[in-house]
Amino acid sequence: MASNLSIQKEVINGVSLRNNPLGDPEMRDVFLIEHNSRDDTPILIGLAGFFGTAQSFLNRSFTNLDFLGTLDMITNNNPDLPFIIALPETMTRLRGNQYINSTAVGNYEDFITRDLYGFLEKRYGKRKIGIFGKSSGGFGAYNLASRHPDIFSGFVDVSGDSAFEFCYLKDFPGAFENIKKYGTGNFLAHFSQSPSHTTSELDTLNLIAMSAFYSPRKDEDAGIGLPFSLDTGLLREEIWKEWLEFDPVRNVRSRLDNLREQTVIFQVGNRDEFSLNLGIGAMSSILNENGIANTIMRYDEGHFGIEYFYGDSIPMLLQGISREPDHNR
Repeated sequence: MASNLSIQKEVINGVSLRNNPLGDPEMRDVFLIEHNSRDDTPILIGLAGFFGTAQSFLNRSFTNLDFLGTLDMITNNNPDLPFIIALPETMTRLRGNQYINSTAVGNYEDFITRDLYGFLEKRYGKRKIGIFGKSSGGFGAYNLASRHPDIFSGFVDVSGDSAFEFCYLKDFPGAFENIKKYGTGNFLAHFSQSPSHTTSELDTLNLIAMSAFYSPRKDEDAGIGLPFSLDTGLLREEIWKEWLEFDPVRNVRSRLDNLREQTVIFQVGNRDEFSLNLGIGAMSSILNENGIANTIMRYDEGHFGIEYFYGDSIPMLLQGISREPDHNR
């Protein structure tokens, strides 16, 4: 089937990432996907999940409906629906991103809300902007939209990190054993040098990366404050408390006013392997209790191979933010 999509690659000067502690590049690719765009067409920013890149959105699958296939389906079903989608490259040496500013990783919240936003405004002019993502990308979409209502008019959170006690704590014992064996910095070196990785090692890297974003510590190994003691394996309560400040289930109540006029869409599989169905459901319930309009779509799925969810949510997000009043821009 011929595609109706126009795809271009540009390069952004990520000033916010200059001199980042991991030595990751400042100049970043961004893929721009357009369909029937006009002067008032909204822009959607797509954030990759952990272990994913901007290029991951463009990879073709021959077993599942992939992202490009989903966009083709959207354009075939809605030939007059215009959109612009920006997919920024945000990969780090930690193999992923949570899209927040961190002294251990770099200023990725600023990269999205300043560098990428500035690039898009210069290229397309002022427009309505939405944001979407899955897993870490879903966490980023919620977090950025709820913190920057002056920029974003809505978001799609697909199985985003939430209810941290369910999605993270189960990985702590295995990560404790691995990090106690190597140390934080040496484990990262070991991971980089290994040609393949066990599930336990992948979980440990993810735990270290979350620590780098949620609890950086300049005076600790690799600049990262772990949420458990390497002596006992028990929680370091003061650091776990810092993690919970980033938990959407915990902080959404303080951001209700920022979300009140946004288009809010949640999607999740009822069999999510990281129990994110619990956190996503709780977020939707909290918004309902406080009179914040939102849509939650549940599927008989797990966490992986669910790019087709966007076939339901991207048209809804585009239509929703097109109707939203333009108070801030």
